[in-house]
Amino acid sequence: MGTFNLNNLFDRWNFAGAVEVLAAGTSSVPATYTFDNEDRRRLQLDGHGKLLVAKPPADTARIAERLLAADVDVWVVQEIENVDVLREFNREHLGGAYEHVMVIDGNDSVRFIDIGILSRRPLGGVTSYQRVFHPDVPDRPIFSRDLVEVEILDARGRRILTIFGTHLKSKFVDFTVADPVAAAAAAQLLRQRQAETITRIIAARTSSRQRYLLCGDMNDTPDSPALVAYEQAGLVSALLSPTEVGTVKTTVELPSSPAWTSTFKETGQPRSFDLIDQIWLSPALAPWLTGAFIGRRKKLARDGTDHDPAWITLDL
Repeated sequence: MGTFNLNNLFDRWNFAGAVEVLAAGTSSVPATYTFDNEDRRRLQLDGHGKLLVAKPPADTARIAERLLAADVDVWVVQEIENVDVLREFNREHLGGAYEHVMVIDGNDSVRFIDIGILSRRPLGGVTSYQRVFHPDVPDRPIFSRDLVEVEILDARGRRILTIFGTHLKSKFVDFTVADPVAAAAAAQLLRQRQAETITRIIAARTSSRQRYLLCGDMNDTPDSPALVAYEQAGLVSALLSPTEVGTVKTTVELPSSPAWTSTFKETGQPRSFDLIDQIWLSPALAPWLTGAFIGRRKKLARDGTDHDPAWITLDL
């Protein structure tokens, strides 16, 4: 199974031109412009008044190529607008490779991105934890997107694995805000509280003998203060020494460790290579791990997405 951030897999057209009047004269309110003669074709703005556009066709084709090349049975994918667009993507770009497709609308009210599942294996119960609260923040749901729990079944309908998939708060800070440093600290604190909540939910939902895993875009490194709750809960990182599949064509010096799925170059700073897409195993599942892989991009900046897919093999 694997995890892959598909980067803005939206269900919409791209439009050239400007929108002079947004929602009721302001650019701060989400708005949808519906065309009467087009079925499900929309021009939509995010929570900041920015036009949301479809993924470029070449990028969509490339992420499909990368998914199929990995030949994974179950994918947890991030940044999906809705179940319709994931079904269409599976049908038109993956050739219907995945019989079971699932997306639940989550809490993202800015970019409307959700967590999805593509699976060749039957799915059992699916649970969303979007209406869960952290004790230090009792007035709003703790997950800015969601945490989903999915049962993977065998051909006889027996549960063989439980997957928890998530997408934690981004490190992105709008530097037009009054205090970017404080905003970055607040984002890190939110990721920390989200990780704490995830481990609390997992502890309540599982036993020490149960085979389960946690995966997704964590937007921080495994050893970061924000994610310390994972190791404290006894989870085992599956991607400490992954095998790279493919090669980046670049003149940039790459890190000696292949354990990275995202890279970023800030102006005036050295390029960073971070493992933000992660897979964590329960103690009972860890002995069944037979391989860990990261599908390497062709282009350093982005290759259909600015994330690399990560996946593991299990002998269950």
